[in-house]
Amino acid sequence: MKKTGFTLIELLVVVAIIALLSGIVTVNFTKSRSKARDAKRVSDVGQIQLALELVFDRCNKYPPVAPSVATISIVTVCTKNGTNISINTFMTTVPTQQSAGTGDTTDYRYGVNATQNDYVLATRLENNSEVLNDDNDVTLHGITCTDGPPYNYCVTPR
Repeated sequence: MKKTGFTLIELLVVVAIIALLSGIVTVNFTKSRSKARDAKRVSDVGQIQLALELVFDRCNKYPPVAPSVATISIVTVCTKNGTNISINTFMTTVPTQQSAGTGDTTDYRYGVNATQNDYVLATRLENNSEVLNDDNDVTLHGITCTDGPPYNYCVTPR
């Protein structure tokens, strides 16, 4: 009488192959999520930079320094025709930095000079990226920007 079915060795080999492939996919997926968070940070910095430029266009100065970018959104920079001008005039919600899953939830960093006509806006990226070649590597207003590591993406007025 002939028995049909798989042997224990065959089943273990199949399970080992599936586990190996799952591990490879998981590692690649984790890297993709990290790069997506970095892309979101760069996009957020661009949006905040545009709002800062619109504030400067109306008030001829940038917002004063604040503990975080989220708190400068409510600071009135000037008043025009009875309307308080702040970043919230141009952005309904100022983005906050996404956690890397490591507990690091550092907000975007913002520094401005005493006359409020120059600023630096920075964020920390998780990965080395080509976008770091396009940013400003400066030390301004207490914020040091280097290409890494750590990877700091910084912008100044356009």
